[in-house]
Amino acid sequence: MNRTMTSEDRTDLLDVVTPRHSLLSARFKQSFAYIALQSRMPGIMQQVINALWSNEQELKDLHGPEACKDIRIIIESIERLKKELQRDRQFQQFRGNEPDKAEWNAFIMELPHPKRSYFRASWLHSECYLYRRISSFFQNSKHLQNFDYFADLKQEDLKISERAILCLTEATRELGKNFVSFSQLMHINMWSNRFEIQLNAFVFNTPRDKKNIDVLARVADLDKRLLVDDSNLVWDCLMKVKGQKSIIVDYICDNAGFELFTDLLFIEYLVNHNLVTQVRMHVKTIPWYISDVMLHDIEWTIEYLKNYKSEVVSALGKKLERLMKEQRIIVAPPSHFWTGPQSFFVMFDSNIDLYKMLAQAHLIIFKGDLNYRKLLGDYIWDSTEEFITCLRGFRPANMCAMRNVKCEVICGLPQGTADRLLKVDPTWMISGTYGVIHYTDSLKCKCDSRHSACSLTQRLQH
Repeated sequence: MNRTMTSEDRTDLLDVVTPRHSLLSARFKQSFAYIALQSRMPGIMQQVINALWSNEQELKDLHGPEACKDIRIIIESIERLKKELQRDRQFQQFRGNEPDKAEWNAFIMELPHPKRSYFRASWLHSECYLYRRISSFFQNSKHLQNFDYFADLKQEDLKISERAILCLTEATRELGKNFVSFSQLMHINMWSNRFEIQLNAFVFNTPRDKKNIDVLARVADLDKRLLVDDSNLVWDCLMKVKGQKSIIVDYICDNAGFELFTDLLFIEYLVNHNLVTQVRMHVKTIPWYISDVMLHDIEWTIEYLKNYKSEVVSALGKKLERLMKEQRIIVAPPSHFWTGPQSFFVMFDSNIDLYKMLAQAHLIIFKGDLNYRKLLGDYIWDSTEEFITCLRGFRPANMCAMRNVKCEVICGLPQGTADRLLKVDPTWMISGTYGVIHYTDSLKCKCDSRHSACSLTQRLQH
């Protein structure tokens, strides 16, 4: 049947919001998941096609005329994928040479048959599968296996943030080792995706205010609402091990561009004040969710800062490069788990080596909306449910989750908050203007002590 699937074809899709205690799914037509798959994802696929066209000459210069054949085949494959999505087709097995092919194919085969199509599967599974399929087109090409089709967007996001880069760099050069500075940097980092816009709209009383971290923190919080702020508990977590020989923080990155710059500022602060001995940055192995950080994004960002026209920014870039060489900041070994479809509570069973690595850390910081969704299983919990409960036993170490609220997955809110917000702002769950900073201690666990992941963590920590 060679036509676009119409609303009549989706007879079992429900014209309701996502019910509580359900997985996010596009089968609920009033959900953000439905909008994302129906409208947003085809647009993202078109962006990939546009990136190929705009980089065609550069790719031909680099790889020769044969690159044009790769470009044509990939574009045709993406166009077919668009139609598969529109028609709600079943997920296909991967048949290339990708290193994670076996894990993905096993996952697809384990899904119940009705849950293997785009609009009926969990939204997390559908989205991850689509990004993974796009990557497979490149990975199985002759010349474009390493082409990052989102690189231009990520780099442009940093390049257009010149004013914010300079202001924040100058304001953070002499920060003291105290909770106020720590919390301010944490808040700036969390709201960073809109900081440049806020900065341009903010009226400074004096030029000196542009270098004042107190003022810049107010800029970051402008028109924002932090619904949960456990930054004091994160600070206490670090203070408890002050002066120890080894204090490792695992930092699970989210977006490149300006957000990565603020990540590096925050990480520099942690290392500079000996709050930690080493930060391990975990990044994606393939282009992911448009803007997610890959290894070359970190390398490019540091090089960009080193060559910056301002001496203070250039010095920051050189300092970050030195910290990397000294291994105070490192990029963790690559793991395909971060670009898999699984929620984190299955990590113990599906990737024990990664779980053991995280269990070596004193603190794990999870950045961004996708990591939050995977922590909570992409499940609509009661909004008042405790963070630790929603993790379902996943607790390799002390954990912090920082996230702008961009979908219906949320937990840990005070009683009545969600209902109140819904009345005053019906789009509060997808607007990105609300945020949470959750923390849980690794030893605060409500599950049975015989639970395998928990007992393993206790053995590793003691």
